[in-house]
Amino acid sequence: MMNIWDIAKTVGAGALNVVLPGAGSAMLGVVNELLPDGKKLPDGATGHDVAAAIQAMPADKRAELMEKKFDVDLAHIKESNASLRAMLAADATNTHSTRPYIAKGSFLVVAFSVIVTMSLWAVSVFNNDDSTVQVIVNGWPFVLAVMTPLVTLLYAYFGVLKEEHKNKLATASGGTPESSGIAGVLAAVLKR
Repeated sequence: MMNIWDIAKTVGAGALNVVLPGAGSAMLGVVNELLPDGKKLPDGATGHDVAAAIQAMPADKRAELMEKKFDVDLAHIKESNASLRAMLAADATNTHSTRPYIAKGSFLVVAFSVIVTMSLWAVSVFNNDDSTVQVIVNGWPFVLAVMTPLVTLLYAYFGVLKEEHKNKLATASGGTPESSGIAGVLAAVLKR
């Protein structure tokens, strides 16, 4: 049996409802009973949120809350944190993705195209070769057509990395990753 202060400190940045299914909701209910209406904790409150709420309580309410004990397995909390760390470490060392190689190839083609085009233009301007400058300036639709798919691929790649990073941070802090695409739209509509 543990008091809620020790549990909140052990859970840390994890959401109580996620780290402690069932017991987390009960603990939030007990804390929310002692909090004023404007200060009640949401369902996804973390251990840090609970600890901050306990510290902000008057001494008598804090003492009343500390008397309550909860049957929580501390080993379960530490085990879930250890498994999350192991998952993130394995993910960090996984080098079997072709996405970085595709992105690197796209970047090299885009960089090469820009450098060659700008070099030809600069040499033509320096040599006062008006016909070549005119051809290069009028050829922008072709260069744009060649580079657009590659730039789009790079944009998508870095967008995926950003989304993966946000999901890892949400998971590490005990939250649930936000849905994107059609799933995100449906989740937003169904929340209302």
